[in-house]
Amino acid sequence: MAYLALYREWRPQTFEKITGQEHVTRTLRNAVESGRIGHAYLFCGTRGTGKTTTAKVLAKAVNCTDRQGVEPCNRCANCVSVNDGASVDVIEVDAASNRGIDEVRDLREKIRYAPATGRYRVYIVDEVHMLTNEAFNALLKTLEEPPRHVIFILATTEPHKVPVTILSRCQRFDFRRIGAADIVERLAEVASATGIAVAEESLRLIARAAEGSLRDALSILDKVLAYGGGVAADDIHGVLGTANADLLGRMAQHIAAADAGAALLLLGEQAEAGKDLRLLARDLAAFLRALLLEKISPGAAGGEMWDAPERMAALAGAFVTDHLSWTIEALAGVEQAMKWSALPGILLELALVKACRPELAQGEASLPARVALLEKQIEALKQGCAGGEHAVPAAAPPRPAGSGDPAGRKPRAGAAPVSATVPVVPEKTADGKNVGPEKPGDGKGAAPVPVAARPAAPPAEAPENRENPAPPPGPSRPAEGSGPAGGEGASLEKIGSVWEQVIALLRKEKPSLYPGFSRSVPCKVNGPRLAVAFPEDDVLARERAGQKANKEYFEKLLGRVLGGAWVVSFTTFRGDLPAPAAKPAEEAGRIFGGEEITEEDDGWNSLF
Repeated sequence: MAYLALYREWRPQTFEKITGQEHVTRTLRNAVESGRIGHAYLFCGTRGTGKTTTAKVLAKAVNCTDRQGVEPCNRCANCVSVNDGASVDVIEVDAASNRGIDEVRDLREKIRYAPATGRYRVYIVDEVHMLTNEAFNALLKTLEEPPRHVIFILATTEPHKVPVTILSRCQRFDFRRIGAADIVERLAEVASATGIAVAEESLRLIARAAEGSLRDALSILDKVLAYGGGVAADDIHGVLGTANADLLGRMAQHIAAADAGAALLLLGEQAEAGKDLRLLARDLAAFLRALLLEKISPGAAGGEMWDAPERMAALAGAFVTDHLSWTIEALAGVEQAMKWSALPGILLELALVKACRPELAQGEASLPARVALLEKQIEALKQGCAGGEHAVPAAAPPRPAGSGDPAGRKPRAGAAPVSATVPVVPEKTADGKNVGPEKPGDGKGAAPVPVAARPAAPPAEAPENRENPAPPPGPSRPAEGSGPAGGEGASLEKIGSVWEQVIALLRKEKPSLYPGFSRSVPCKVNGPRLAVAFPEDDVLARERAGQKANKEYFEKLLGRVLGGAWVVSFTTFRGDLPAPAAKPAEEAGRIFGGEEITEEDDGWNSLF
């Protein structure tokens, strides 16, 4: 005997064995028991949910000669002939290939004949929505008032294509998608009866891939068994071409960390391995949906199918809800677009970049995600100011009232206050001139900062002894650790004078960090502690610089250039903040023991 597919071999033969359609089977069983059998039924639902199976069980139940209760016996001649597909009283019609008016006319002629062996002639019309309008019109009168011995059972996956005139003449039953738990239970029953050892994880993977269709689930199990080597999770992923939870978790981590480069590299690896990128986009959207359910309702059923509850909870905590929902929407949209695109990989790459960087996305749909991401970054800044990794050294206590600003500047009227984490513009510009009072409304420089919110000014250098000048400094790049411990004696001007050298070394050794650090400036030094400021519109560069590995590298780089051991913190600034630099005259005086002679005090004008 030829091999019989699992979904055919294990097709339910009674109402009790039909899985996941209790609302349908209960109604039909009560109708059979009470004798209130309708003349026309319409079974609607997606593929593999049991429409045709239920129709055959109902046909057997109404014609069974040895029925006990409401279930067919499956032993009498009528039941056996229906199971074998040889019954003359149960006629199956494929409306997809018999869709014209001539076929309906032929059907109308044949329904006049009485049943041969049973009480009813049952017509099962599958895919009834494929009939033409003329065929539907020809069927109307017969469907409304058929002979008393005829039962019509119409089945369709697209009920919206059936005319309302047909719908109003039928009892409609909507078949639901079968739940994953019910599919797993049925697969375990089939595997146990056939002597197949299948892990529960593998059954969950099959149930997820079946998308509510028990027939699809049995077909997948059949295909995996033919693949050989047992029914392991890796075998299922290999047969279906789907992505495992470990890969999807890594991709989700990259999206949560806004690391578009790592996400694109991982996507490239999957493309090189021959993965179907459209399936990857679909799996990633489903995985992120499970994370969203876990974030909104911890322990939700959506995360159970991935068999990693602890990891799902940790990944969900790394996302903002609006960012996660917008990412799912973007991936779901790109999955459909990839179906018709000649370059599907590029569409998915762009979607991943926008998922990592919502500020690059356009349109109102991305606004909630962008706002949520900004709120998360602000919250991270607040936590950093409370003593986290990115905390700036503590500000000096407020000056007494009336002490005034040391630079002689007054805040502009109506200026927005700036938090203490925003660095203050240095008191001297790069050319050494004092900053005068700022004109109201000129818009130059950074926004004025209240005195109480300003960080402590760097300690003033002790006046130099002109009679006994200090010896010239050592080499500008001492060996690592050869300088003073903790960077003692280093001023903000000294750091500013070598800042370009630091950035040049960083560009050579760590090119990936250079774009962010190229706009950074040192804003405060306090012994071995240095605060480095980034523009407030480039918060992501500051966060990347604050990562542990990058922060440790930069501290070592400062030690190589300036000497000593440094502790670096990162913050943001508003407006224009020039890098501090030592005045050339002061630097020359410190090295050679001289002093600066200005035009007013050089005595030259007194000679004229």
